[in-house]
Amino acid sequence: MLIPDQRTLSDDVAAIIRKMILNGDFRSGERINQAQLAEKLSISRGPVREALKLLQNEGLIKHETNKGTFVATLSQQDAFEIYTLRALLEGEAAQLAVPNLKEKDFAKLERLLEKFHQMMIAKDLEKQAQCDILFHSTIVGASRHNRLISIHKHLDTQVGAMFLTIANQVPLRVEQVVHNHQILLDALRTKDCEKIQLAFSDHYKTALKDLSKVASTKE
Repeated sequence: MLIPDQRTLSDDVAAIIRKMILNGDFRSGERINQAQLAEKLSISRGPVREALKLLQNEGLIKHETNKGTFVATLSQQDAFEIYTLRALLEGEAAQLAVPNLKEKDFAKLERLLEKFHQMMIAKDLEKQAQCDILFHSTIVGASRHNRLISIHKHLDTQVGAMFLTIANQVPLRVEQVVHNHQILLDALRTKDCEKIQLAFSDHYKTALKDLSKVASTKE
């Protein structure tokens, strides 16, 4: 028995718009004209409107009453809250994950880093965000702490906006980004909880520091 495809037209349109945003066809902070977008995609406005709602839930789109719909960008406060919260959650989750991580899990994380590297070279922000989500969620999932996993998963809706903001504001070096994630993996292999906690804390502190430097040069 065939399982019917549960995807809708709005899901497909959301995937197209998501790729357009993450690959730079829409700039950070740019207003999105629904009528023009519907015409460009040769569809009615309804699916476009529904697709934008889906992307709003992901944090890629923001809607302002009486102003319109815009591509999201994170403020310094947004970035601070997201990064510090992820650091706290992941630092704890990674320590809980230590006894549960098997060699197959480490192999999966290595494969994700390799794909991350390839997507950085290809400058495919959508795939980069996907790799980042899978890398971190694999670690957090191994904690087997269901409530922590649920809270962390909720933050995944901000990852796209996070990548978009960083890509537009901070010059990313391919090798450095991959190296930063390799440090997390290497820390996990030591099974040293203190080293793991420090590695995850430093991971997000470094990202915040890079964003802060850019912000200060624009003031």
